[in-house]
Amino acid sequence: MSIKNALLSLFAFLSFYGMNAQAIISHQLRVADSTQLHALFTADGHQFFGLTQYIHDDTVGFQIRNLSTTKTFLLSNISFLGLATASFSTVEEPTPVEPEDEEWIREKYPMPLNQLLYSATAIPYASKGTYRNTMILVNQVDSKISKNFSFSGGALVPALLMGRLQAHASASDMLHIGLAVQQYVILWDEQSATHPYAMVTVGQRDRYLNFTMGYWIDRYGFRSSDHYPMVTLGGSFAFAQDWRFFVEGAAVFQTYDNLMLPSFNFSNRRRKSVLEFGVLAIPDTDFPLLPLLSYQRIF
Repeated sequence: MSIKNALLSLFAFLSFYGMNAQAIISHQLRVADSTQLHALFTADGHQFFGLTQYIHDDTVGFQIRNLSTTKTFLLSNISFLGLATASFSTVEEPTPVEPEDEEWIREKYPMPLNQLLYSATAIPYASKGTYRNTMILVNQVDSKISKNFSFSGGALVPALLMGRLQAHASASDMLHIGLAVQQYVILWDEQSATHPYAMVTVGQRDRYLNFTMGYWIDRYGFRSSDHYPMVTLGGSFAFAQDWRFFVEGAAVFQTYDNLMLPSFNFSNRRRKSVLEFGVLAIPDTDFPLLPLLSYQRIF
């Protein structure tokens, strides 16, 4: 081998070594061993915890904790890879951060497909909950208490408070049942309304039909009240990764007149936010079609 070729080979070796020399890989690390918890530090200061799935050539496959997908890292961008419980004087531990790529956000903060306009569904919550603002005036927070219970509370500016308690269970992948009670309180007088109902949801999160049956109870003070049967029928269809269409109609069978309120809406998700737009039909009024615009924040 000539001196020129030897120098070129040595230069290539040193370049490759220098590119990977910054990566410290613990000798205690066992690839794809689910009994271990691994830590991965990147050169730009990010820190991840999970399981190393593979180390191949210049890449590392790392499954971040609580996620089902495997994220690929270049070995040249890794400063340390080893056990999460280990302490290393040569590594300055950066502040842990969450990856903000679209795939991670979709899995961590699923789109709230279980919600309709008037009533709750028996579809289980996929996220912890949402904050919703409708037409600026209506503010509402929906929160999952446990696997089978949820609560929502909100206000209609300026003086209406509302709350809902819900219990639900899944009989199978396609059949879900539940009970809910919604309470509305007008602050400037003694009038309030209660809407208890049972719900049956047929389908899965991406497409389902929802039916509820119960009563609308108008209360005037503590002794006087009127009861009216009330039913709702709705459905939701997710036709793209970040889009869905949902429709719901409510019917209140009053003593002398029946009230029918159909609605039609689209939902579009952008990262942790959801924009909903549609119309609400109010027959026999000065505003037969009322536009609806809502913003949701997933948490």
